[in-house]
Amino acid sequence: MEPDAVPAIDRLVVVWRDPAQDARHLIGHLARTLGEIRFWYEQDLSAAFSKGFKLLPEFPEHRVEASPYTERYLFALFAERIPSQARPDARAMLAGWGVEHVDDQFEVLARSGGIRATDRIELVEYRRDDDELMAPLEFRVASRRHLDDPAPLSIGDEVRLTREPTNDYDPRATIVDRSGRHAGYVPRPYVPMFARLLDAGVEVEAKVVRRLMVPDDVDKWVVRATRR
Repeated sequence: MEPDAVPAIDRLVVVWRDPAQDARHLIGHLARTLGEIRFWYEQDLSAAFSKGFKLLPEFPEHRVEASPYTERYLFALFAERIPSQARPDARAMLAGWGVEHVDDQFEVLARSGGIRATDRIELVEYRRDDDELMAPLEFRVASRRHLDDPAPLSIGDEVRLTREPTNDYDPRATIVDRSGRHAGYVPRPYVPMFARLLDAGVEVEAKVVRRLMVPDDVDKWVVRATRR
């Protein structure tokens, strides 16, 4: 594999956005193996339940990894988030999301987030908490709308990932910093990984690679992080 090549994405994290605070809660996982698609919920959903989350109608039982929902093809809830290639603007949409393999449903969902105006579900690439960041990771900068004066971002900007141990909500929080100004945060699914790497002194390069135009959030910037 070339140094900057990104391996196929075979697992996604399903995130639910709290409508009151726009906080994100990990609620489930979507994975694929040869001939099978699986979905399962997080074991502990108490934090999401306390904010109003209800089990998805398509998955009405709280099944966990040991007994997941299975299908031969991508579940309709997620498949309908992928634009039909018959659309005249499909190629432009996929290119705007940074999709390299247009027939790869998991890559499309990971790059676009699968975000729709009709619900509060978002999908992101899965990384283990002990991942060493040997393969580059692209993530959508979180919490910009909660900052009083977030640093402006542009495609190509170099940014720094810096720890914020004094954060009231999570002492593992990691800031996306541009030229000494706060531009947002690393999203929740990657907080343990980046906190561990940065606390261990690992150097991480990060650059803004694109801007996503998605429902209800027109200031969604994507950063590509690579271990130096």
